[in-house]
Amino acid sequence: MAFLFYGPSMSETLDLPVALAAAPFDPAGKTVDEVVTHVERALRRTENEPEWVSQANIVNDANTDLYGLLGDTPWPEDSSTRRVSLSIERGNSEGWIIRVDFIELVDTRYRKCRGLMRIKTLSRSHAWSVAAIVSRMLDLD
Repeated sequence: MAFLFYGPSMSETLDLPVALAAAPFDPAGKTVDEVVTHVERALRRTENEPEWVSQANIVNDANTDLYGLLGDTPWPEDSSTRRVSLSIERGNSEGWIIRVDFIELVDTRYRKCRGLMRIKTLSRSHAWSVAAIVSRMLDLD
């Protein structure tokens, strides 16, 4: 996978800094906190260090439908009705947020989305670069 960056004189294709991150990481059997800590440490070893990395439910509120899964909850496993997704959104005040969420099909018409992890960057291009690393690390691509 490669991105196209436009330089001052011509365009060139650069490989993503995914190789700098750890090889794909198997989160099976780990908690949300353990996975978030692993992702944060791996990102800090790259040249794409984000502003911050945290679990989605930073206040550890028991209302997981609103705030996200608790830190000591086992990392969810994918199945035909459950999956982990990654997305990027504009931050509330500045920057960009990479969201890692758990989406579950409750019945044939209703899906439940609960947060797992949030990562903040200050620019859109940085967000896409970090998202590519996290996607590869968690085998979401």
